[in-house]
Amino acid sequence: MIRLFIEEELKEGRVISLDEKKAHYLIHVMRCNEGDEVFLFNGKEGEFKSKIKQESKKKFSLQVIEKTKEFLETPPCILCPAIIKKENMDFVLQKATELGVSEIYPVITERTVVRNFNLERAKAIVAEAAEQSERLDCPVVHNPVLLMDLFQQIPAQSTVFFLSERGQTNYKKVDVLTPVFLVGPEGGFTLKEVQYIEKHKNTATLHLGATILRAETASIAILACWKYRVF
Repeated sequence: MIRLFIEEELKEGRVISLDEKKAHYLIHVMRCNEGDEVFLFNGKEGEFKSKIKQESKKKFSLQVIEKTKEFLETPPCILCPAIIKKENMDFVLQKATELGVSEIYPVITERTVVRNFNLERAKAIVAEAAEQSERLDCPVVHNPVLLMDLFQQIPAQSTVFFLSERGQTNYKKVDVLTPVFLVGPEGGFTLKEVQYIEKHKNTATLHLGATILRAETASIAILACWKYRVF
């Protein structure tokens, strides 16, 4: 089943023109032909079945046929990973989408080596991951934020779970409205950063075991644990 994330409004009977990039993906990458089915979602109105129409030699559109799934909003779950090397960061974005995060805040810390972050590329990665995992929405990817500014941007009612390499878990099992998972860079957080994080209200320390996990592994591990707990 081919799924495509689009920004346009979805409703039965609508004809949606495909830009060059999406047309190339469907016709030349996925080898689709006129009349083939494509399932569309936009993160607001559910999933719709459509069929490919060829308007001219190089112009294609999608005829929306019927709704196949009602929209189901992803429960709030925010990942705040320190920015790491591009390939590893791509992996985090992809797997976090599959595991059901609702928002992603790339974080710049004192030990962050790679500080360049391509927001448009990140949005494309999470959109493709949502298409493949059959999500009905895409996580919101925010612009990079300094660690010291992060707490002013996340929801006030959230509980921030700080992943500690050396510390001990101090989280007490209580209801959490919006979990926020804060993951450090290669080399971990500095002592100054740890002290700053621990001073913030509604912060809980989590320790993921005896072995030291790579930054990308820690992000995936905690999300998998949380998904198991919730679902």
